[in-house]
Amino acid sequence: MIIVQAGARLAALAYRRLLVCRITRKPLFALCTLILYGAAGNSSADTTDADPGSKFVRGRLGAGAMVISSYSGSADYETIAVPLASLKFGEFGYIEYWQAGLYFLSNQEKTLGLAFIAAPRLGFNSSDGERLVGMMTRRPSIETGLSLDYGSAKAGISLSYVHDVTGASNGGAARLFFFTRFDITDHVGVDAFVGLEQMDSKIANYYYGVRTSEATLARPFYEPGTGTKVHTGLHFSCDFGRKSTLLFGLENDRLGSSLTNSPIVERRFTNLFYLGYGWRL
Repeated sequence: MIIVQAGARLAALAYRRLLVCRITRKPLFALCTLILYGAAGNSSADTTDADPGSKFVRGRLGAGAMVISSYSGSADYETIAVPLASLKFGEFGYIEYWQAGLYFLSNQEKTLGLAFIAAPRLGFNSSDGERLVGMMTRRPSIETGLSLDYGSAKAGISLSYVHDVTGASNGGAARLFFFTRFDITDHVGVDAFVGLEQMDSKIANYYYGVRTSEATLARPFYEPGTGTKVHTGLHFSCDFGRKSTLLFGLENDRLGSSLTNSPIVERRFTNLFYLGYGWRL
């Protein structure tokens, strides 16, 4: 079954407000110490693991620290703790970091499938940046929809449409993603993706617009209408010991012109970096 490596990515980390907590340098140092300690105690990889194909749940599960823009378009960053998961459930379900999917239609070769998907989208509040002072909170949302995926576990293409089901923006977005996976060594693998997201006016105006009641001399009224984002990213896994794995990656979003021109956007490019420790299932 095809596993979409591009979770929206999609800009979509709205669980930040619900599932993660802010961390300081001391917990981050402790996390790195834990990773190094695990590596020292498992210096050689054990290749006697059970056949992955015989397991119902396969993949990697862990936790780590993430450095992420305070909001989409912000020049400031914050560090948060996050769960990290790249899991497959038999031939019909998956969790890929920021996106989950459940296949309900597929061909016999498992190269073409139609899945129900869900992914979060970040919001912000007035304390997240200087340009947001005095603005109303933009709530995070969960977006669900359908994804048509074609390819294999090594490479493929995904076309999807999602809609906000939490009542934040009440908008929708279409996404087209290409992904590939390749192994650098027997124990180090990389998932790479590139994709385009087209947001409708409801999402773009909600998260990038300035309402009349929020307008000031320095922050005029603004409605971007529709908006686009280009998403790119690399997700690395480095296996060691019998079950341990080091998870790290980076992602980048490039905002389209209508979003970049918003008075609350400080920069066109926003980045995400994460580092964590996990276990192979």
